[in-house]
Amino acid sequence: MSDPTPEKPAGRDPLPAEPASPGPVRAPLLGPGVSGLVLALCILTILAHGVDAWAQANNHILHGYILWAGALVTAPQALPSPPPPAPLGGFSPYILHVFVHAGWWHVLLNMGILLAVGSAAASAFGRGLLAAAGFLAFYFTCAIAGAGLHALVHVNEPSFMIGASTAVSGVYAAAGWAGGGRAGMLRLAVPWLLINALIGVASVFYSLPIAWAGHVGGLLAGMLLYPVFLRVFGRR
Repeated sequence: MSDPTPEKPAGRDPLPAEPASPGPVRAPLLGPGVSGLVLALCILTILAHGVDAWAQANNHILHGYILWAGALVTAPQALPSPPPPAPLGGFSPYILHVFVHAGWWHVLLNMGILLAVGSAAASAFGRGLLAAAGFLAFYFTCAIAGAGLHALVHVNEPSFMIGASTAVSGVYAAAGWAGGGRAGMLRLAVPWLLINALIGVASVFYSLPIAWAGHVGGLLAGMLLYPVFLRVFGRR
C-alpha cells in the first residue's frame, strides 16, 4: 500500500516549480532601485550647470568658454558676430551640449526624467565596466544623433541648442525597450515623436525655443540602436 500524501505544513506555501526555459528578462520601467551610473550622470550634469551658473554671475570669461565648447550654434556665418569654431574641429558641442542648460528648471527637468527612466535602460546592460561603457556610449550616441539632426534641419538658419534632452529622449525609448520589448518602446516613443513633430510644424509659424529636431534625432537613435548596443555591450 502506498504512503499517504503528506499534508502541507501549516502557514507555508509549497515552492513554485521553475520554468523549463525562462523567457527574456524585462527591467521594470520604474524599478525600485536607481542605477548608480545614472545617478552619477545626473549629479555630474547638475554640477556642470552649477559651475556654469556661477560663472555666468561671476566670471563671464569662463561662461563664454563653456558656451563656446558646449553650445551648438548653426549657420554661424549668418550671425552679425560669428563665434570662433568650437573645439575638436567644431565637434565638441555635439557631445558637450548635454552638460549645458538654460537654467535650473531646465537641468532639473531633464535629470528628473533621466533618473525616472534611465535605470531600466541601464540595468539591461548588466554590471561591470563593459556594461557601464555600453550605456554611456549609447547615451552620447543619442546626443550626437539629436545634435546632428538639429544641425541638419537648421543648416541655413542660425540657432542655438543646449541641454541633455537629446540623449534623454533616446534613453526614454530605451526604457520602453527594456520594460516591454518593441511594443513597450512604441508605447513610449511614438507619443513623444508625434508631440515633437507637432512642435516642428508649429515652429514654421511661431518662434518656439524648443529643440524639437534634437529630441527627434535622439529618440530615433534610441528606438533603432538600443538593441544593437545591448547585443554588443550587454550581459551574455
